[in-house]
Amino acid sequence: MPPRVRVYLGCSLDGCIAGPGHDLSFLNEFTPAPDAPGDEGLGFDAFLSQVGALLMGRRTYEVLLGFDAWPYGARPVLVATHRPLPPAPKGGNARAVEGPIEELLQQARAAAGERDVYLDGGDLVRQGLDAGLVDELCLTFLPVILGRGIRLWEGLQRRTDLQFEAPTRHGGGMVQVTGRVKRAVAPR
Repeated sequence: MPPRVRVYLGCSLDGCIAGPGHDLSFLNEFTPAPDAPGDEGLGFDAFLSQVGALLMGRRTYEVLLGFDAWPYGARPVLVATHRPLPPAPKGGNARAVEGPIEELLQQARAAAGERDVYLDGGDLVRQGLDAGLVDELCLTFLPVILGRGIRLWEGLQRRTDLQFEAPTRHGGGMVQVTGRVKRAVAPR
């Protein structure tokens, strides 16, 4: 299978990937204990093991700078920004990139080698979907409706058809859905 462009996000049932003011605290409210039986960390480690590089937005990167640990190891992280980039925490490998989504993903694919690209950040995900460049979406829906916040789908300009795998239930009432983008078949 050729390397893919993949999205992995947590969101509220109404499609918010962050609350008002970019608040992410709701994501931790439903996270099961790390030792919860039958819950392998929502499959993130398995997902990340297939990723060779990340392309993320500036706001997403800045949120990560506040984490206790850098979650991506030495994988290249390309951050879409026009401003100087604060350095990644020790062990991190981040650099600033700019340009249209097609060029950014081309750079990320080159950095990923034969592995997948993890596309992260609402604006970049929307750009990737509108450009027809996303191959897979893995969304973990939390049992909450925020009503306000940063909506993943807001501003999309293009229809994208998906083929869903069976959903997976996780602790804390979360449901994870993975959808592969169905590519249009050219008429003969």
